[in-house]
Amino acid sequence: MQVLRSALDFLGGPGPVLLAIALLFATPVIDRLFVRRKRVGFRVLYNSKIGLGPEQLHDGTDTNSPQLRELVRVLDRMSIVVIRVRNTGSYDIDGDDFDKPLTFTFGDRIVWNARVSEAGSEEMKAEIRRSLQFFGTETGPAGSGTAGSGTAEVGPAEVNPVRASLPKVRERMAHRVARWGGLAVTAEPPGEPVWHGVRLEKLVLRRKQKFKLLVVLREPDGNPDGELGKDVKVVGDLGGAGIVHDERPERRLTLPRLTGGLAALLAAVLVLVLAWPPNSNDATVACASGTLRVEGSSVFMPTMATIADQYERACPDATITTSATGSIQGVREVAGGAEGLVALSDGKQEAQGVFAQQLAIVVYHVVVHSSVGLDTITVEQLRGIYAGVYTDWSQLRGGSPLPIRIVGRGGESGTRELFEQRVLGTSESALSSNDCRVKDRAPEAPVIRCERDKNADVVREIGAVEGAIGYADAPSVAEARKSNALTALSLGGKVFDAAAGVDAGYPFWTVEYLYTRSEPAADSLAGRFVAYVREHDGARVRMKDAGYLPCVTADGVPLDLCNLR
Repeated sequence: MQVLRSALDFLGGPGPVLLAIALLFATPVIDRLFVRRKRVGFRVLYNSKIGLGPEQLHDGTDTNSPQLRELVRVLDRMSIVVIRVRNTGSYDIDGDDFDKPLTFTFGDRIVWNARVSEAGSEEMKAEIRRSLQFFGTETGPAGSGTAGSGTAEVGPAEVNPVRASLPKVRERMAHRVARWGGLAVTAEPPGEPVWHGVRLEKLVLRRKQKFKLLVVLREPDGNPDGELGKDVKVVGDLGGAGIVHDERPERRLTLPRLTGGLAALLAAVLVLVLAWPPNSNDATVACASGTLRVEGSSVFMPTMATIADQYERACPDATITTSATGSIQGVREVAGGAEGLVALSDGKQEAQGVFAQQLAIVVYHVVVHSSVGLDTITVEQLRGIYAGVYTDWSQLRGGSPLPIRIVGRGGESGTRELFEQRVLGTSESALSSNDCRVKDRAPEAPVIRCERDKNADVVREIGAVEGAIGYADAPSVAEARKSNALTALSLGGKVFDAAAGVDAGYPFWTVEYLYTRSEPAADSLAGRFVAYVREHDGARVRMKDAGYLPCVTADGVPLDLCNLR
């Protein structure tokens, strides 16, 4: 259940999940009514030989009749294909809707005849008959592609094409039968046209209309003893918002099934989480009653607020409030003797008379607007930017001709303090801009520099201002990159590597600390909540989901990397 709750929170909570379920159910309807609203479905219902062969001449007839045997031999090489075509969409289909007409080819088999059935009305049947066009070549079989059934963007090889309507094909069939005079079958005369495909030109199908196309085929004489062909290739393209699709029953994965399955899965997660709230008697959660305040880091506070809410649900007698006041201010209040207070700090603070505990590793990035054109920068170049040595990105190799605009944090920010100590090596310059675009506060300042209250506000501003640069924690950057034009820069080509630690050479990371006035009593609300945040699997999952690396492993072992900061 804890994993399901984490999944639900990761997806945004019950509201977004309900919206996602509704959209998943609506997707097939939208696809059918708007995206691909015109739909022609086809299905090959029958594809086999006629069934009259020499082995069946045992019913009292003269089996020694050469004419009869020759006739049966001819019929034994013939087959029938039945194809159902129907309008499966919600709109009428006109002949002009097809970019490529609906076309059926049958490998090397020769078309002898065709028939339209179950058309619904005589008028519709006559219209489909008029749309039937037969095609092939004068010199032999059409189509040399690989045989197979289903749809394929492969058409017949129409060198010197022979085209004919249904009456013409039936006339040729009558001539063939007439040449049998007295049941003596003769070979096709040289140059006799043959057809290997059927095309429905300017097909018109009203909503829900359907018909069956029955095609009589014969194997070519060049392969008298081989197996009968089974190839049926279907080509067709409805232009614009349309689709030609195969209705074969073996199709298992369809859009309605996929979206319906995902919707059912989300609904199951939602129902389970809402129907079984956290058990206040959960033995894995050590509860205590009372009130507690958590203040400090604006970077970590959203995750801490989620963990506090989780603890309150498990422990109804506990009330925990959270407030993002800034790392320095939070630790200052704890050092000042505030009771019932836990402070969050980005990095270790040099404060007297306080008790610190490691919580998680926080990684930070230097980020720029994507218009800058860089993906890496050296620490020396970064220091030159903040000192005003570089004022335009074109002064750096590979940079675009844009003015450099710095977006920073205020003086109470632990993120700013970390950046100044670990990366910049000095304090940032004074505030010179309100809008982060021009030096409207201090025109004489060497650089354009503005400030924002939270890391999320910093990355949002960087994504909106061309040429902007700043810094923020990795989770804030990852969230902002979903909708903003941001690039996270490597520092001298180096990035954070948890396995290598400080040996990787990436300087911009720290440890999140929890500060209390003194070591809290184990049975107090502060003691039990701090232990829950640092060691409970539920809290660890929340931190990992947010992009932080807990300082206590799943086995309860402290992470050595946390001792390096």
